[in-house]
Amino acid sequence: MSEATFFLFKALMDVFTLGVVFNFMFRLLKVDYYNPLVQGIIRAVDLPSQFLRSAIKPFKNIDFASFLVAVFIQAGAFYLAVMAGSVDYDPVKILMWSTYSVILLMLKMVWWILLGGIILSFVAGNNFHPAIVLIRQMSDKFFSPFRIFLPPMGGLDFSPIFAFILLNFLQSIFVQFAIESGLPVWLSVGF
Repeated sequence: MSEATFFLFKALMDVFTLGVVFNFMFRLLKVDYYNPLVQGIIRAVDLPSQFLRSAIKPFKNIDFASFLVAVFIQAGAFYLAVMAGSVDYDPVKILMWSTYSVILLMLKMVWWILLGGIILSFVAGNNFHPAIVLIRQMSDKFFSPFRIFLPPMGGLDFSPIFAFILLNFLQSIFVQFAIESGLPVWLSVGF
């Protein structure tokens, strides 16, 4: 397999993984399913998860089927790297790497969602575009646990600071786990 072909298939698999992880997060955060952006993403990527969801039922808001589909897609991308001769074949290591890659992708997505929510609260506070509503809705779900412990402080919201501190802590832990497991940084979509 040539390097260009490997890059093309890896990029397509990473984009599909991104959609599946969004599907996982939509279900986890209970976003508005009438949002056309949410409906489009779910229609595009939910078919493999539906088959797996018939055997593995969601627990509370956690959709293990979508998570496993994302892990399997990343495992397929790592297997493509094996076929290209970039890494050695070890099925346990590939599954571990793909799990770390999906977790790191989720944490990176949460970081961008939080940042987008903060910026949009200043720039587009009264805009009701479906993408803006979705980003604000998702970021508010991440900020709300911190708002319980922080009292209102004169119109200032310090919950994003604590959300970013926790997020950076989790990222540093999983990056360390991924590096110690030997995950090639250039191969993971989450780095």
